[in-house]
Order: sequence, then C-alpha cells, then structure tokens
Amino acid sequence: MGTSRWLVPAVVVITGAALGTGLVVRELYQRPPEAKGSPIVQTTPSVSPADLPGDGEVRLSVDAFAHPDSQRVQAVLQHYFDAINEHDYDKWRSTVTKERRKTSRDQFLSGYSTTRDGSIVVQRIESDASADRVRVLMNLVSTQDPSKGPPDMQEGCIRWRVVYPLVWEDQELRLDLGAEVGLPQRERC
Repeated sequence: MGTSRWLVPAVVVITGAALGTGLVVRELYQRPPEAKGSPIVQTTPSVSPADLPGDGEVRLSVDAFAHPDSQRVQAVLQHYFDAINEHDYDKWRSTVTKERRKTSRDQFLSGYSTTRDGSIVVQRIESDASADRVRVLMNLVSTQDPSKGPPDMQEGCIRWRVVYPLVWEDQELRLDLGAEVGLPQRERC
C-alpha cells in the first residue's frame, strides 16, 4: 500500500517534467524568424527540364534555415547569384573577398556572359569558429553556352553540388577562395 501512495505524485511529477521539457525543446528548435521565406524539404529542385535553370531565388533547407547565420548567408548568396545572372561585375565584387576581387571585369564578363543560375538550394551551413568562416553546401543549376562551361564539361546545362567558403571581411560575409570551390560535383542536366 505504501508504494501505491507515491505512484500518483511520481506520475504527476514525471508527466510535468516531460511536458516542460517538450515545450522548451519546441522553442529551441523552431525556425528562426529572421530567415527569408520558408525552408524547403526537398533536396532536388522540382523544375521541369524546359524551365531550367529555374528561378534565381536562394532557398534554404530545413537544416540550413536553423543555422544562426542563415539570414546573412542567404543574403550574400542572393546578391552573388543576382550579380552573376545580371552579369553585373561591380555587384559581384561586393560579395567576394579581396583575393577573389583580383578577377578582372573582362575575366568575369567572359566567364559569365551567358550564365544563368537557378534552382539554388543551400543544404547545410557549417560554422568554423577557429577560422572565422562558414562553409555552405549547396545545389544549383547553371545554363550557359556550352563553350563557356568548365573545360571538362562543356554542357549547356549543369547540376552542381558545391561547397562555398564564406569569411568575415570588413564586417561582412563574403565568398572566398578555398579548396572546396575547386572540387565541385557536377552532372549534365
């Protein structure tokens, strides 16, 4: 009889603790209100081949959306891809590091003169506090004159899986050079 007397209060305490923990966890894992749009769940953009490369809006996966720097990452990438799609060298320069700004206007225009990027999805954002940088894993589709494609993949439409390093420079996140940039995965559309 003594153990049954403590059973009801114990159940009430455990239930209350579980409920309280659930409410705290829900608050912690809600998506941050400052990120633009809503996260997408799919990993492959659902764009018909006739509509490639898709729109140029930078979207975030649920995982990327939850990162504390998601708003800043999304904003700089949006500006970067808008610059490429608009063939706007000065806008592009404002999104990249000093090292990447060594690319001349002629080099930029020659490389991106026919490029259109779209179906852009940031899959993951990883912080590297010791290096004061962020790695962005993303998918996108680019269309271009085949002769403007990479030398080993001269195609009119390419699906990319890339990692872009972003670093803090002049108190802004900017796209940097790095080993990750030179090793993208890609396939023909």
